[in-house]
Amino acid sequence: MSNLIDRYLLFRIRTRRDSEAFAKIYDRYVKALYRFNSLKLPSREDAQDVTAETFTKAWNYLREHKDVTNIRALLYRIARNLIADFYRHRPVSVAVDTVTNDGEFASSRMRDGFGSDLGREKEVMEARAEMNIVLKQLETLKEDYRDVVMLRLVDGLAFEDIGDILEKSTGNVRVIFHRAIKTLKNLE
Repeated sequence: MSNLIDRYLLFRIRTRRDSEAFAKIYDRYVKALYRFNSLKLPSREDAQDVTAETFTKAWNYLREHKDVTNIRALLYRIARNLIADFYRHRPVSVAVDTVTNDGEFASSRMRDGFGSDLGREKEVMEARAEMNIVLKQLETLKEDYRDVVMLRLVDGLAFEDIGDILEKSTGNVRVIFHRAIKTLKNLE
């Protein structure tokens, strides 16, 4: 059903240059793209900038080309290229201690009163510690392994969609995923 909605929205953009259809695409994918970007970039602001630029480039691409069949794959491909450009021009290390499981920043949640209950605060701190361990283990993986694991387990994408994003066959993505999981298990 999700793919059918995307195709309909793409049709509206192609035929009418419908900005409302693009706004719906934005609403459908902004959180997932931001989470993806925040796991790969050193700061919240950088993730926000790359997310915004991803949608700007996607809008321009859609206005110029008519051959897009998978908008989600296009968005992730643009985001990956922007992240690569970011590190190509400004190499820095990723700060993993500020990202929680849902891609939000734990420190801002604590400031907003999210952790005011002592029991809940303990749960948040434990989840944050576990997430740091997982993120540090992911950093040891090759980039392709890391991307496939994040897209599959964090964003819940199908192997076919990941293949479209990474421009690899579905079979190749499955192999990469299983090798990445095996590598992560060996790290434990």
